[in-house]
Parts: sequence; structure tokens; C-alpha cells
Amino acid sequence: MKLAFLRPGELGAPAKHIYALLDYLKEKGVEIREYDLKERSPQEVVSELEEWRPLFLMDVNATGVIVGEREGKKYILSDLLGIVHLSFFVEDPLLFFPAFEGVEKPQNFIAFITDLKHTDSLNLLGISNVSYVSPFVNEKLFPEEEEKDIEIAFVGPVIDPQVIVNAVSQNYPQEIMPFFFETGEFMFRNPEVHVLTAFNYIYGLFNPQAQETFNKWREDNPSKFLRLLNDTVAYTTMRRKTYLLKFLEGMEVKILGEYQGNLFEGHEAIKVSSYEQLLKYYSSANLTIFVSPQSIPTGLSFVPLEAMYMGSAVMLDYKGTLPGFLKPEEEVITYAPLDRADLEEKVVFYMENRDALKEIGEKGKQAVRERFKVNDRGEFVYNILKDIERQYSQAGTQN
Repeated sequence: MKLAFLRPGELGAPAKHIYALLDYLKEKGVEIREYDLKERSPQEVVSELEEWRPLFLMDVNATGVIVGEREGKKYILSDLLGIVHLSFFVEDPLLFFPAFEGVEKPQNFIAFITDLKHTDSLNLLGISNVSYVSPFVNEKLFPEEEEKDIEIAFVGPVIDPQVIVNAVSQNYPQEIMPFFFETGEFMFRNPEVHVLTAFNYIYGLFNPQAQETFNKWREDNPSKFLRLLNDTVAYTTMRRKTYLLKFLEGMEVKILGEYQGNLFEGHEAIKVSSYEQLLKYYSSANLTIFVSPQSIPTGLSFVPLEAMYMGSAVMLDYKGTLPGFLKPEEEVITYAPLDRADLEEKVVFYMENRDALKEIGEKGKQAVRERFKVNDRGEFVYNILKDIERQYSQAGTQN
């Protein structure tokens, strides 16, 4: 079985975890070759693939999709070659919609998602073959633990929502902006809703004239509509982050990553120059607070798993699906996303009860090491590959 892994240069976080899956497939006997699309031209890669003739292409977040043309129409490469393209989406596929713009509906494309709501995004993009794989970690990525010298770490980036509003308002007509604001506020109040669900609900509340104006704009600007949805998700995520940081004012908080806006009292923004440095900061933190991005409305992000693996007690917003992944208040601390008192009281409690905080950090690390390995996920993917290989073999025999 041959598989070509296509990547746009060095993989960033959290896509790096996909290498654990590639290692697993190699152990199962899959022959894998990597192709860096940043260093090599697509034409050169295509020529080599045509000669090598793998049955599968694989990438992360559709960043390895190559588009070709036949009879005046554009197709993804796997459809042109009659093979299968597998893409792992560790983030919302809607963020990567340009990969499918102007392309005939992909036929030989399988999307693996880590949030069930991402199915909605894929359906909008014309992708119907979807499988769910829960998050896993690549243990080879993690360095040795550091001494704990950070009281509270807050996972960035953090951008003042007004900065986003100022940028977004320059890109869309004035009559479109109410849809942006109302959809964003609806998601802010309902953190587990997908942006398409939120937009469709809000759209129905506008009067017929406003709907007609929006429909005309959307028909003339299909790409801008998808960008509007992504901008709304970004706005909502940053709105929630700054909302929660305000309640931590006066506490010693280190914000890890980019920060745009005025810092609250006691807060410090720390620049992160590398992924390994970020992991070490997690290790140095007694408590790491994480706000789930609106682009992952119901699933579990890879980020808290990384912090837990590095031995930090993690505090994240509660979701109805969370108990299916982790044990709240035992392996991870949770807070109600919009409840100021819940957040403040729990932070103060655990800062004063270090033994309880340490115990959650230890149990969380153990949980990730035991239950978030690649093994069962890798076996699931491998069985899918074997099944497809068998189908192709039977089709070839019949022909």
C-alpha cells in the first residue's frame, strides 16, 4: 500500500500530531513518501506521483490539495488520477475553503474531522464523505518538564475584538455588518453552536428587505460570504477571551502568544518563538486556562491535551461532550463559559489549594498518556485504507 503525504512546508501546531498517525501506518506496512509543496513545484510533484502511482494522497487541513484541469473544468488531483485523497482537519474546514474554490465537487476525497460539527462546514464545501477521529497526541513532540514558575498561564493569541471589527468593517458593505454582529453575539451567548447554525438562525430574524440585500451580495460574492463566516468566528473567539481575562484582572496571569490590546492589571503577554518553547511554558504553569475557539464548538482541541501532557493543570470551558473525553473536576478543571463567579471562584480556590491543583495536573497527564494515544485511531484509519484498497483491487479484477 502506497501513500503520499503532501504538506505546505513545515507543519505547524496542532497539525504536527499527524506524524504519530504516519508512524503508526508505517508500522503497519504502509509505504509513505513525503512531498513538501513549498520546496517543490506542483508540476514536479505530480510527475513523480504519476510515476510512483500511490493509491492514497494525504494532508492536513486540505493544505496539500493540488488542482488540475481537464476539458476546461478544475478537479482535485486525486479525481484526475483516479486515486483517493485523505485530509485530516484538526481545525474547522471552513477556514480552508480556498482549496475547493472553483473545483468540481470532489469524488475521491475523504475528510477526517475531530469535531462532529465540522460536518456542516464540509457539506457547505461540497464534501460528503466524512469520518470522525477523536484527537490524539504525538508523544515524540514533548520535551522534558520544567520547574513550575508561572502561576497562571492563559493560552493566546488574544486580540481586542474592536481590532477585528475595525478590519472587518473595511471589507464588507455597511448593510452586511449587522449580520456579522448579530451572528457573533448569538455565538457568544451560545458557545457550542456552529457558525452556520448561528447565521441561519439570525438570518431568519431579519426583515425580507435586509434578507434580499444579503442574498444579492452573497450570490455576487460567494468567497466573501465564507470569509465573513470565518471573520465572525474569529471575532466571537476573541470576544470570549477578552471577556474572561477581564475577570482575572489583578491576578498574576501570563498570556502565551500574540496579544493586541490593552493589558489588564497583573497581566503580561509573553512572546512565543517556537512550538517547543510553548510546550515548556505549559510545563512551567501551575494552572493553564484555555478558551475553546468557536471554530471547535463541540469537540476537544489538541491544545489542552498538550498542556495536560506537560503536567499543567488545565482549566477549560465546559461543553456537553467533555465528559466523553475527560473527567471534569478530576482530570481537568471546568468553568461555565459566561459565568464570572464560577471562573473567579475556581481560580482562587485552586491557587489556595495547591495539593488539589497538583493532583488534577497529575491525573490529567496520566489521562492523556493512557487515552489519547494514536493506536486505536490509527487502526481505524488503517482499516479504512485496507477496505478502499480491497475495493480498488476487486474493481481492477472485474475490469
